[in-house]
This record gives sequence, C-alpha cells and structure tokens, in this order.
Amino acid sequence: MGRTTVITAGSTYQDIDAYACCVALKELLLLQGVPAVAYSKAPRNYSVHPMLVEPGQMTDRLPQGDLSYIIADVSDPDYLSAGVPLEAVTAVYDHHTGFESYWAQRIGDGAHIEFLGAAATLIWRGWEKAGLSDRMAPATARLLVAAILDNTLDLTSHNTTREDIDAFHALCRIGGVDRGWCDDYFAKVQELVEEDLPNALLSDIKRLRDHQILPPSMAQLCVWDAEKILDRLPQIRQIMADQGAWMINLIGLRQRRSWFLCDDACHQKKLSEVFGVRFENGVAPCGRAWLRKEIIRHTQRI
Repeated sequence: MGRTTVITAGSTYQDIDAYACCVALKELLLLQGVPAVAYSKAPRNYSVHPMLVEPGQMTDRLPQGDLSYIIADVSDPDYLSAGVPLEAVTAVYDHHTGFESYWAQRIGDGAHIEFLGAAATLIWRGWEKAGLSDRMAPATARLLVAAILDNTLDLTSHNTTREDIDAFHALCRIGGVDRGWCDDYFAKVQELVEEDLPNALLSDIKRLRDHQILPPSMAQLCVWDAEKILDRLPQIRQIMADQGAWMINLIGLRQRRSWFLCDDACHQKKLSEVFGVRFENGVAPCGRAWLRKEIIRHTQRI
C-alpha cells in the first residue's frame, strides 16, 4: 500500500478558507492519482455554512499506513495539531506571512506562503498549473468562492489582489454561481451568527503570544450587518468573560468598516494610538474594514 497524503489545517478551529483549501487540494491530488484525504478534528466556525458542505468532503479519522502531510491556511507550527509530525510535512499553503524561512529551510519549494487575500487563491493557482481546472467539481468551486469572499471582505479588503479577483470570477463560472448566490451566502452566515452568537465568537478566537499591542485573545466576526451584533454588547461581554484580556474585530460588510470591541483599558489605549480610533463603552468604530490578519501584520510593524 502506497503513501497517503493528509491535507489538514489549524487545530483550534476551521474557517471556510481552511475547509475549502483542504477539500480542493484533496480533489486535485486524487485526480493526479495520489491517494489523499482532507482531515480535521477542529470545529468548523460560522463561515463554513451547511449550504456548502457535502458528505465525504472531510474526515475526522486519520487513515492507516504511511502518511505525509500538506498544511493549508496556516504556517505557524504552534497552531498545528500535536498529531501532525513536522518531519512528514511536504507542502504548506498559507496567506499569513511570517514563517516563510522556517518552511523554506524544511521543505524548500513545497512552501507556498504569500500575502494574498485568501489561501484559496493559492490552491486555485495549483489547479491551473496542473491543467485540471476544467475537472473541478462545482461544489468544490463554490467552497473556494466562499473562501475568497470571506477572506477579502467581498473583494473590498486592502489585501485583495488581482489574482484573488481573477480566481473568484473563474471559480464562479465553474461553480455556476452569480452575485445573488454570493449575497445569499453572506445572509445565511449572518443568520448562523445571530442564532448562536456564543459559538460564533468562541469558535474563531486567535491566541496571541506576548503581543505588545493586541490582547492575548482576539476574536473576529464578519457579518453583513454589524449593527445587529453591536446591539448585543452585554451578551458579548458575558460570552467573552472567561477569555482574559480580549478584543473582537467586528466587520460589517454592508457598512464596509470594522468595530474594535475591547474592555481592557491598557489595550484600548494601545489600539487607539496605533489605529487612531476612540473607544466609548468598549467600542471603537474604524474608518474602514480591517481583517484580523491585517491588524496583526500592521501592529507587528510598530
């Protein structure tokens, strides 16, 4: 029995970019005759809407035998599952920069780490390079469309590249979706968040180690109408009460801006100085929409 390639992502939670990348990479490898599975035990967050999920796309059981690993949408080794042996990793696809040298030294050309809008765009690049894009399943294309939409704030974020936009349009054609489908995706995600706000918040918290500006627990919510979430600030405080010092980057796509939610006075002061915002009752409206990865990258330059 030959080696099986396991495609997986972070261990804390799985968002639509991670889920879509794992599924699309598995499909590409299978078409190339490589035994592969998309694997994760991490809980899916609100961005992986049931409308996108089909049976058999992902497994939570590792196959038996000789295994190699491909990592998608993460490159920080500390965020990988303890069950992923680093010596067995053959490729990494990530749009969060910072660990390029680490992986280049370990796996050379297998490291695909670039500051793009979505990791899904890197995976689409791989499909095009393989010359197999016309054989992609429409359901897989729709996963990648949603991943690009979510990670580029509907193609409006400052990190959106021309390649992200071109990938989005190509995948829309394959997936058979239009603007109405994209709007419906965002509307359904909003419904999920409003129905289960605790799960939406707690399933998308990034833990930061010894950061000079940002608190150690940083959640993110990306919804169509952020004002409906702001109306539930007392509940949000209760949900985040056990997280220590925390902040939430609340993104409203309709409003095209972010709100920083933070009750810690020390971190409020630092955020105000760096981003030019003003907190009132723990809420600071921003002049534009920020993605969490942009916030982290921006503060690392200070």
